[in-house]
Amino acid sequence: MQTKKSAKREVLLISGLGNIADLCPATAVALRRYPGARIAFSSRAALPDVLSQNRPKKDGEVHLLGIGLTGDPTRLEKTLEECKKNDVRVIWHSVGYPFPASLPDSLRDLLKIDFIEEADSLADGLAHSLKIDADFLVSLAQGDAKGPDANAWQERIEAVRWNFGGSHDFIPLEHLVRDLAACVPPAKWDSPTRRLNEAYARWGERELETVSPAMKQLRHDIVRVAKSDAPRILVTGENGTGKETVAMLIHVQSGRTGPFLAFNCATVSRDLLESRLFGHAKGAFTGAQESRPGLFRDADGGTLFLDEIGELPLEMQGLLLRVLQDGLVQGVGETDEVAVDVRVVAATNRDLAELVREGHFREDLYFRLSLVELHVPPLRERRDELPVIARSFWRKAATGRKALTGDDLAALAAYDWPGNVRELHNVLERAALFPYRAIADLVAEEAGKCMALRRPESREGRERREGLVADEPSALRQSADAQERVPPTGESELLEDVIRAHVRKVIERHKGNRSEAARALGISRGTLRSHLKG
Repeated sequence: MQTKKSAKREVLLISGLGNIADLCPATAVALRRYPGARIAFSSRAALPDVLSQNRPKKDGEVHLLGIGLTGDPTRLEKTLEECKKNDVRVIWHSVGYPFPASLPDSLRDLLKIDFIEEADSLADGLAHSLKIDADFLVSLAQGDAKGPDANAWQERIEAVRWNFGGSHDFIPLEHLVRDLAACVPPAKWDSPTRRLNEAYARWGERELETVSPAMKQLRHDIVRVAKSDAPRILVTGENGTGKETVAMLIHVQSGRTGPFLAFNCATVSRDLLESRLFGHAKGAFTGAQESRPGLFRDADGGTLFLDEIGELPLEMQGLLLRVLQDGLVQGVGETDEVAVDVRVVAATNRDLAELVREGHFREDLYFRLSLVELHVPPLRERRDELPVIARSFWRKAATGRKALTGDDLAALAAYDWPGNVRELHNVLERAALFPYRAIADLVAEEAGKCMALRRPESREGRERREGLVADEPSALRQSADAQERVPPTGESELLEDVIRAHVRKVIERHKGNRSEAARALGISRGTLRSHLKG
């Protein structure tokens, strides 16, 4: 590696924010040429402001890397004039992009243009232009790096890209560039880097698309809350909207050094809940053959996600309230209290205020948990994100398959998705498993299942689900069922109309052959007939 020391002139490297996989290695190439340089990052529109705020005061250099000369030309020209007046030379390194025709020619006299006509990447172009030996950085930027550490570097770049997409945190970006320039081996990466890589390995496939204004605001609020000292956050939203993903993003962007642990309050029996959350001493109850710290102590220094908090029994709500108030945990059978530092993110798909009015949820716990409340809107309220979510998941689930068509996306958009993103993923995964099935048919099948779930529940079914009765005479059951039946709602009628119309289209597509239409829909002829009758 050749490293030419720069003069005493102060050097600033301003890197773009486009393709991070190329820009970070490219900026590292420049940093090898100017090892004492400061680093700043900028979008195209923000370039005049970033340049003005970060430029050397006197007698320096600024290198623009992978960033176009766009934005307000008047502001840009004024900033470049200030640089020239203070003996600050600005060099624009451009790979394949000529000077923009939209900018006045007067700007040409205010900066030096390093125009690199042919290069496989910005990193490759800069290595030749700056005469730096950086074969590994170039190959890393181009995705064909080899060697024992290549995979680790590629994963780190992806982790930084993933994190920046949600948090716009520049610190991991700069750490990545400086470690690349210095060839810091993965074994010596610092703790924040390792935590970010671990978070990406665990949750990198789970992202919140932020196309709609509501989701953009949610992403902004997640970052604000994550960086705050708020110890308790309540996340609300329907099933399948991504509440755990919100909790995970809060943890990843918080900088907390402890783990992220998730627990579903509805999955453990009442007798074991206290032990699971707060721990127990050896011999505290039958089967307690050794002591356990519990989730609160396991999550010390990190984040504990309590899903379905509305299902927590009343007697447990009082114990949880005390821990949230005092930050002290006492396990079953223990005599001492232990202080813990845990951020609690609770989630529910139920109306906690209504549960409070009904006497099923403590009012004091509700107000304690809802210090900060974030709501994840259902998919039907952000339909403009559906194509983005669908295409993103399809690329992962259907590797090598043809892209989703306009008809596919139209069929997906015609359905309300009561199960939200989770239900959408299920249908697309089914389509990837059975490529001979049309997505429109799978959506109609899903709508049929949903309609069956929304039909009024019989008295017998409800009582059996609630465990109220074991059996009763069939005549009584039939009489009760008749009393319980109610006409379908307008929503069900609309859904039935959609299904009926789609079934007719499939029959037409198969030239009136109902057997083939039923086979294409994945339903029996009897079910097909019932959909046609309504």
